[in-house]
Amino acid sequence: MLHQAIKFYFARFACTLFLMFGIGFSGLYFIHEVALPNIVFDDLAVQWSIFLVCMFFGFIGYGMLGEQRFSNALHKLKNIPPNSLAENIKFQFENLIELTYSSYFLPSTGKRYRNLSVLQYADYLLSIGEESPRALSYYVQAFIQSPQNSRFRKPLLSILNRGQELSSQEMDLLLIMYQQEKQHDPVFTSYLARLFLRARQWSGQTEPLFLSALDEKNELSEEIIKFVLPIYLAHRRTDERALSFFVKALEYSVEDKKEIRNILAQSYCEGNLVGVAPHLHRKCEEIFYTLESRQQEELKSKADETRIAFKLKKIKLFRKEDLQDLKRLKAEIGLVATKTSLIGKGIVWFGLGLKNSGKWMLLKILHGAYLFGNLSFKKKFTAFAIVSLFIVVGVGFKEVWSPNYGQGKDTFQRSPIVSDGAIKSKKGNRVFTVQIAAVNSAKQANKLVKKLKQKNIENLYLVKSKRRSGGFWYKLRVGKFSSKNKASEFANQLIASKKVKNYFITAIPTK
Repeated sequence: MLHQAIKFYFARFACTLFLMFGIGFSGLYFIHEVALPNIVFDDLAVQWSIFLVCMFFGFIGYGMLGEQRFSNALHKLKNIPPNSLAENIKFQFENLIELTYSSYFLPSTGKRYRNLSVLQYADYLLSIGEESPRALSYYVQAFIQSPQNSRFRKPLLSILNRGQELSSQEMDLLLIMYQQEKQHDPVFTSYLARLFLRARQWSGQTEPLFLSALDEKNELSEEIIKFVLPIYLAHRRTDERALSFFVKALEYSVEDKKEIRNILAQSYCEGNLVGVAPHLHRKCEEIFYTLESRQQEELKSKADETRIAFKLKKIKLFRKEDLQDLKRLKAEIGLVATKTSLIGKGIVWFGLGLKNSGKWMLLKILHGAYLFGNLSFKKKFTAFAIVSLFIVVGVGFKEVWSPNYGQGKDTFQRSPIVSDGAIKSKKGNRVFTVQIAAVNSAKQANKLVKKLKQKNIENLYLVKSKRRSGGFWYKLRVGKFSSKNKASEFANQLIASKKVKNYFITAIPTK
């Protein structure tokens, strides 16, 4: 189970990482460095999209592929032609069952799919009359998964009834078969009783089986009484099941009839069966009145002493742990409501409200789409034109006003920004600087500055200037040199070390 769970998560992580780095981010790197090397753009949304898509296909898509493979294989094996080669069909079933242990499924899901495969495989083996040890193993698996289904009982019984000694597990399987029968077959009951008598196996599970076989009054009855009666008498049992057995045992020739009668009569005097088994209580009463008067008085006196002793000595039924378990059981069956259940009901109510709201919104959207689809072409075109106009106006508003909005100090703290108008207003001697990029977004500019600083480029600064079409340019420059040749030499060093791809030299006035 743990091994399959580890395989499940490891395979999905591996698939996700392969898609993410082998395809997604590699493709993004190719676009940045090869396809569009001179274009700088903010790809944060693209990176998140790649991450989410790869996570979806790595985790959910991988599992969907496994489920589809399983469904296709199982559907293929549903209607098997009678003339098909049995060995080939067995091989396909074995592979299908093996697939449920793969990394496609969690252990619980794999077990659920495996149960479906085993039931179908066992049905096929029944249809071809297979009785090999391997087939027996699948019959057992199928019966354990569906014990109420009796079609696997007969082949199991026919294989188990071949004279070999039964193991404890095989006997447990027979007991499960017996317990699952709503109406017990007398032949089957006698057969199981004979098996357990031969094995001398006595337990709380085999006890009702022996009593049911005793009700049939067949050739096993005396053998059952000889086996069970010493056990009951040795433990001085007076419960309903033992007393019922004692009543039946009196119909046969047993040596301990006197002791049995005393036990039954004592049970009548104590009256423990009045509200539990009134029919058995009346049987005990009949036996009590067959005894002598002296014995009756002794049994009554003994019963009275027992009642007085119980009144004086109060029995403590519950331990502290039992009281806690009793409280938990009351909450489980709904007699009392716990805080957790109330919170859970509140969460469920809130979830159902969200679900219903979502359904309502979805239905309204679909209804609106349906109504829109029934409009004439002219109305559709008009609506499309209005929506397009709003989009264009919104984009234009953002382009004109958004750069001026939020241009506070927090946006540009990462690098110094100098106004281009301030530079042009300066007079005097000029110096030369290297301009390596110009973008129209402060966010892009700061991201580019951070990237270049990671390449150990110092003396970077931004220059902000107005665009003719509205908005601003953010020009990324580096260094100040006394001559154009020194600026060019420095820029060529940046090119040679592949820290930048292009540049141009510009002159600015000195302070």
